Amino acid sequence: MPSASDMPSQRTGPSSLIIFWSLAALLLAGCSLSREATPTVMSSATPAPRIMPSPTIQILRSDQLYAADTRVIGGTSPDLASFPAGAVLPPAPIGDSERAVTVALDASISLSGHLFLVDDMSRPGLLLLGEDLSAWGNLPPRLARSGFVTLVLNTQVSTQARHVETMLQSLIATPGVDASRIGLIGAGRSADLALLACAFNSLCDALALLSPQSQDTLLNVLPSYGARPLLLAAGSDDAESARLASALADAAAGEARLILAAEGRGADLLRTQPDLQDKLIHWLQRHLGASQAANAQSEGGQADED
Repeated sequence: MPSASDMPSQRTGPSSLIIFWSLAALLLAGCSLSREATPTVMSSATPAPRIMPSPTIQILRSDQLYAADTRVIGGTSPDLASFPAGAVLPPAPIGDSERAVTVALDASISLSGHLFLVDDMSRPGLLLLGEDLSAWGNLPPRLARSGFVTLVLNTQVSTQARHVETMLQSLIATPGVDASRIGLIGAGRSADLALLACAFNSLCDALALLSPQSQDTLLNVLPSYGARPLLLAAGSDDAESARLASALADAAAGEARLILAAEGRGADLLRTQPDLQDKLIHWLQRHLGASQAANAQSEGGQADED
């Protein structure tokens, strides 16, 4: 029979477990009570200050800004204000005479010349290229009286065929010029520039060459000129130009007129061949459609220019 000393150890086992689990429950409860709840972040809108509309800016033209001083201040013109940046501008007056103008080929190159206007009607335009303005004699004013807006420019040694397109665009930008009727007359070295430019440019509708020079180059590019009308003139004493003019006339795809003078070179042919002016004007009128009535005024006013 067990002794009395063994009985307590058997009764205290379950009580210890009960006490242990009670303490554990109290400990867990205390931990949960000590943990603070995480606050919820609430978004809020902050009102921004109201932005007032910008004031309206009034854009004024040059004439509104400078009135009568438009041409004095910076040489600006109200007529040019509507042109976009980089556009080719019409000939600008330079003040040497009522007809003196300059044409900007780019930011650093410009050519001087004369501009002969007709009236406010739509007229064909003519570009005359040579190395001496005076060599044209009274042809430019006669062309103007015959119904052509005429721009005469002095070319330079550095002038290239690509510059001719800018000259033509400048002529077309001149008020009163009909862009669908544009002719070009080149003399001497400028005759070569004229054909080189027009061969690859549809702006030219008729072309007259006085004493062309570069045979191989011009014969090679002539097919690109197509069937547009061509007038060629040369002096018989200038054998090289005379042979080239004849060769170009024979090779032309369209109508070609050949005029051989007794003597002369380039624009000087207008002096040595007295009827060359009349032939040239009538030819241009036929192909560009200038007013025949204006030609009567040309004939009547010739004595005033001689």
